[in-house]
Amino acid sequence: MAQIERGKVQNGSIVFPQPLPFPEGMEVMVRIDLITGGNQAMPLRATCVPDASAHFAALPFFGMWADREDMRDSAGWVRKEREQWQQRATRQD
Repeated sequence: MAQIERGKVQNGSIVFPQPLPFPEGMEVMVRIDLITGGNQAMPLRATCVPDASAHFAALPFFGMWADREDMRDSAGWVRKEREQWQQRATRQD
């Protein structure tokens, strides 16, 4: 489930105009898009730019095949799979 809400930063916390419809203690993932305009000046800081590699490495599927012996050489595994797909596609029965 995804929900998009707009809030304002007050004293380092995000405050929403109305309470969110989630149970107390529910864990959520938050993505912050900065809204600039009007007379608000938003200083750009290095902390506002996410490190894409760190984000990717934190995803639950990252490294899920690390202990598979048949995938030690991932490029070789993909080549082999593509060859098999090609053989199935061109085989005349």
